[in-house]
Amino acid sequence: MIGPISAIMLTLVVGAIITLLTNSTAQARAVAIVSSFIALAISIWMFLTYELNPVTHLAFEEGSANNWISSIGIGYHVGVDGIGLPMVLLATIVCALGTVYSWSESKRSNQFFALVLLMDLTLIGVFVSLDFFMFYVFWELTLLPMFFLIGVWGGPRKDYSAIKFLIYTHIASVIMMLGIFAMYYYNGINTGVYTFDMMTLLHSYPTLPISSFWKNFIFGALMFGFIVKMPSVPFHTWLPDAHVEAPTVGSIILAGVLLKMGGYGLFRVLLPMIPNASPYFIYALALFGLVSIIYSPFAALAQKDIKKLVAFSSIGHMGFISLGVAASVAAGLEGPRILAHTGAMFQMFSHGIITAVLFGSCGVIEHHTHTRIIDDLGGLTKKMPKFAILMVAGFFASLGLPLCSGFVAEFSILGGSFQTLPIFVALAAVTIPFTAGYHLWAVQRTLWGPYNEYLGDIKEIKWYEFATLAIWTIIFIVLGIYPQPIFNMMRDTATYFITSGNILPIGGIPI
Repeated sequence: MIGPISAIMLTLVVGAIITLLTNSTAQARAVAIVSSFIALAISIWMFLTYELNPVTHLAFEEGSANNWISSIGIGYHVGVDGIGLPMVLLATIVCALGTVYSWSESKRSNQFFALVLLMDLTLIGVFVSLDFFMFYVFWELTLLPMFFLIGVWGGPRKDYSAIKFLIYTHIASVIMMLGIFAMYYYNGINTGVYTFDMMTLLHSYPTLPISSFWKNFIFGALMFGFIVKMPSVPFHTWLPDAHVEAPTVGSIILAGVLLKMGGYGLFRVLLPMIPNASPYFIYALALFGLVSIIYSPFAALAQKDIKKLVAFSSIGHMGFISLGVAASVAAGLEGPRILAHTGAMFQMFSHGIITAVLFGSCGVIEHHTHTRIIDDLGGLTKKMPKFAILMVAGFFASLGLPLCSGFVAEFSILGGSFQTLPIFVALAAVTIPFTAGYHLWAVQRTLWGPYNEYLGDIKEIKWYEFATLAIWTIIFIVLGIYPQPIFNMMRDTATYFITSGNILPIGGIPI
């Protein structure tokens, strides 16, 4: 009998194959929706029955190390804990509702919906892999569905954006691969065991008798792959182009889940390696986060395209994750470090839901008005009052309004980081008025003021658009009021990592 993780992946594979074989939009849509919601149902069941194994510290585990291609140490080994399971839940929520949101998609619909299912599959593969070979294969495979979603169903500059996305992120992935291979090689020649098992390699890394150059190379190569995927400034230029040209569901999945691969890599792979890493890598990570936080609102304020504005907002929100990770490993009391660690993990889930509403709102605007240029909009509340409520909720959640999940996440990160990064926290806090400014400016120019009669007699939001945006909105409001189910799950894993010595304080950051 297969386990729940394998069941999710098998459901999505079979669903994608059947979707490709359908010969009508209705059939393709139905198969995709059923498949994605089965995967969602399994992930919800896993969440409700979550209980960490006191020995492995995993809630669900399938397969084992080296059980697939044993001659070179590759195994089908998957599992989730308080880091991985929320990401699996996020992926299934975003992708399942994304298929419903795409109800009206008719262009090569069987291929479109199959790619959405494959996107879901590859993302989940990254979040559950406990073997570096599987982790890297799924990491690379996420590029292909997104490349085709942008390249086939994208906007006027889709070819340029798709190729830029593929090349930019693939180069970073290749550098990350070199770090994995170096760790595999040096573990093999020093222990006699050649394996890609993630836990084995991460636990052996601090004790490997190799030069500081190679230890820093391994850490730096992996870190580079992760921060490009997040992305952090200055490695962010692929993201706005990809978002602007991607179809709406592509942007929803890209910002909602795919960017979280970078943050997940920081937690799953880099943090256990911290004790033997150069402190300067952590200083750099904190600086990347701060620069992204500061840069994001000013770049967003300069945008005329509302979708591009939202794209730049994601860069700032992901910067908070880098800041929280850096703060969690600097010297100091365990309580604030655990809070920063947990807040950064919660930010990944929270931002994934909130940004789905933001990009979904951009898609509604474009679909109904045939423009995304802010100056061409205005007064949409007069024609689309139900939509206006959901868009306002999404933008207010994104700016960090209390009673929304984004406030819980960023408050936890800043509160936990103040002990070790007080100046970083102060500088990040300075951007709050500017962040509020570009969100409110965009909403005011889009929804209020005189209605632009050149837009014609536009109609209210469609039922499937309203349903998906409303469900995502309910989720981030519920988590803003009662975050404990997911927050406590993440905190337990953060506490284990920090108090057990898997993460050791590297010394105070001097600013």
